[in-house]
Amino acid sequence: MIKKCKQCVLDTTVPEIKFDQEGICNFCKLHFEFQKFYPISKKKLLELKSKILNHNKNDKYDCICGVSGGRDSTYNLYIVKKIMKLNPLAVHYDNGWGTKISTENIKNSCDKLKVDLVTVVEDWSTFKNIQKAFLYSSVPDIDVPTDIGILKATYDIADKFNIKYILNGHSFRNEGFDPLNWTYMDGKYLEDVSLRWDNRIDIKSKFHNFYLKDFFYYNIFKNIKIDLPLNYVNYNHGEVENTLINKCNWSYYDGHHFELAFTKFSVGYYLPKKFNIDRRKVDLSARIRERKINRNDALEILKTPIGKKINPNLINYVLSKLEISKNDFDKILSKKNKNFKDFKSYYSLIKKMNLPIKIAVKLGLVPKILYYKFKA
Repeated sequence: MIKKCKQCVLDTTVPEIKFDQEGICNFCKLHFEFQKFYPISKKKLLELKSKILNHNKNDKYDCICGVSGGRDSTYNLYIVKKIMKLNPLAVHYDNGWGTKISTENIKNSCDKLKVDLVTVVEDWSTFKNIQKAFLYSSVPDIDVPTDIGILKATYDIADKFNIKYILNGHSFRNEGFDPLNWTYMDGKYLEDVSLRWDNRIDIKSKFHNFYLKDFFYYNIFKNIKIDLPLNYVNYNHGEVENTLINKCNWSYYDGHHFELAFTKFSVGYYLPKKFNIDRRKVDLSARIRERKINRNDALEILKTPIGKKINPNLINYVLSKLEISKNDFDKILSKKNKNFKDFKSYYSLIKKMNLPIKIAVKLGLVPKILYYKFKA
């Protein structure tokens, strides 16, 4: 029997979930801890601005903002430019899965906000094989290659331009915390998944992978920091979208994480069908905790399967682009489910280094969200 949290809509389909005596889950408690770390405050945004300007080494650009054409990254760019009054350099990571609407959103927002844009194009042949490796390996975090590629690409550009701050568009208030077994991000893990499937994949020279040595190089030696301005912002979906439509000539794309074709395939079809993972539970739970939506309304939304929004043409497009036959994909769906713990990773090392990492968080070398995700 599936047990649900009394506060949010997370349930025992989440492997790491725990409940206290009142029936409140550990992810709710983590969220409430973060509300203390990151109060909704324009003052905090301006304090962050002061830190950025004090550490700035570039005469033209104050910081890096990653952009995907999605709501969160576009709103992050808007906040940084119009509210914080900084001059960011926008960085787009092109993994070959952009859609017409995401491309237009990036161009329109950068034009309207008068922000310069750099696009980092991943080697498609290599990236395609890495994604295939994740699918054939029967793990849920098939979008992690994109997340790792974005991380490394933005660090690379920051290093190249001697920019000391990367401002990320993630917000725990809007997106919550992905369970570790759903989404684990680790360069060693990516390499093991890829090379076990095909040891000819050139991870080191043809993909923006992020290893432990990269963490020390960028964070310790180069002193490049990552921060999340949207954590300080009162995030209301309707108001955010109206702002972006009016100020950035932005268009909606029919679902959270649906701006890129592969991500839409992953969130809307692959994860619910193979793993019974509905990532809307995480997003809706965050919004319940922020009192942006009623719990009963969220439960009503979840009654409609997320796959209702997925056109079969999208599935055919993804399989064709990846050169996976329908027969092979059916085999992937029927294989035994695995996760990152079935592969080599930095996970054991990270768990052993709890105290040093905790100190690094206090020093601002490691984002709080990474530490507390492992702690949850």
